[in-house]
Amino acid sequence: MNELKLIGKLIKLDECPILLDYKPDENWREHWQVMKGTWECKDGWLIGSEPGNFGGILFSKERYDCDIVFSFTAKTVLPATRDVNALFCAEWLKETDYLGNAYIVGLNGWYEGKSGIERSPEDGLKALTSAYKYTPGTEVRIITGIADGHTFIYADDTLVTEIVDPHAISGGYVGFSPYSTKLAIKDVQIRKAVYSPLTQSYEPEF
Repeated sequence: MNELKLIGKLIKLDECPILLDYKPDENWREHWQVMKGTWECKDGWLIGSEPGNFGGILFSKERYDCDIVFSFTAKTVLPATRDVNALFCAEWLKETDYLGNAYIVGLNGWYEGKSGIERSPEDGLKALTSAYKYTPGTEVRIITGIADGHTFIYADDTLVTEIVDPHAISGGYVGFSPYSTKLAIKDVQIRKAVYSPLTQSYEPEF
């Protein structure tokens, strides 16, 4: 998949400069920092686990102060079935030792098997749907990110949710957040988001 068509925007991935192209290996801690939960690298996967009712969070060591397109392959590690979550534009609050501002995207989450986008803290914006269902234990390619306040999540070439945040946050760390679940992650890529305006109109159909 090379083109992401959003309302009013077209993102061509091959025109977005690559900032990180990462395959997990034994040196994974050079790129990632464990904030919560248990993390390891095994058989080419980053594996994160958190059984409690909160996120086991992994942050990038590098901060990205630009709009990004963030893609990766993920799966739940059975019998875990829920919350295939990632985050971006993220900050860590030392005073609470937990996540501050961030966009959280996910599949099979929000306690009811929903998928979509949430802005942290919890009283922030949410755009959720029960229409998309991820099959636990299977690999899914997720493409997400932000372009001029426009956030989105694709799963295996299907646009799950998009939303324009009128009070968008920008810049921060990227990462993953298994929320009361166990996830495996590989083939991580971060690109600088570059888009062109997309003119959209209807042709008469009757």
